[in-house]
Amino acid sequence: MMNGTLKEHLHGRDKHISWIQRLEIAEDSAKGIEYLHSGCTPSIIHRDIKTSNILLDKQMRAKVSDFGLSKLVAEESHASTNVRGTLGYLDPQSVLYYISQQLTEKSDVYSFGIILLELISGRPPISAMTFGDHFRNIGPWAKFYYESGDIEAVVDPAISGEYRDVHSVWKVAETAVRCIDADARRRPCMAEVVKEVQEAIALERPPSEASALERRASFPFSPAGARSGTVRSHDMIMDNLMREEDESSSFPNTLRHPELR
Repeated sequence: MMNGTLKEHLHGRDKHISWIQRLEIAEDSAKGIEYLHSGCTPSIIHRDIKTSNILLDKQMRAKVSDFGLSKLVAEESHASTNVRGTLGYLDPQSVLYYISQQLTEKSDVYSFGIILLELISGRPPISAMTFGDHFRNIGPWAKFYYESGDIEAVVDPAISGEYRDVHSVWKVAETAVRCIDADARRRPCMAEVVKEVQEAIALERPPSEASALERRASFPFSPAGARSGTVRSHDMIMDNLMREEDESSSFPNTLRHPELR
């Protein structure tokens, strides 16, 4: 791909992607995974979702790649398989999957939650140096600050001040924390993740630009004319924009909760 991998842009030298670009990459990637889960028959579990498997084209549109570990899912909504994946992105419940030999789509959801945290923070999923004395993994580290009301400590300094609405950052952080919930049953499905990311994008765009969401709604690597089940009409997008204004009021208006100042 023309622009390499998401990993190269997040963790490579002399590369920068803006907050809105990160949101759009998250949207494209989430749609791709959602298509595997809901748009294919039988559905497919990727099993190795990570930033090095997110490819970026000339327009910085994201495509999910490397299906070498993918597994078809039977009607029971799980796949009988050995545990596979990459350290840092691997679902902590993989021990249970190893015992039962049954994997679900929620493992991909967990991995994507880690990617969302990388997009917010610009940090790798595992580091002996990055997360201080108490954390080695991005998940527990980011969750600690999110639940403390201080995502300013998590946000990549390279995108500081680039966001039009801090609620978009809170929304993506909230979605990421839900994706990495220790209980897979409480994690959202990918269709819901797509919706949350699209609403974060809507917060970053003036209402007059809401139609831009329609332009990006087509599935990035589906056959010509194919559509993901998450595609919504302009009216539905506008309805969600109005609803989102009410929902976003539950987030602080800064990256640190006022009580922490």
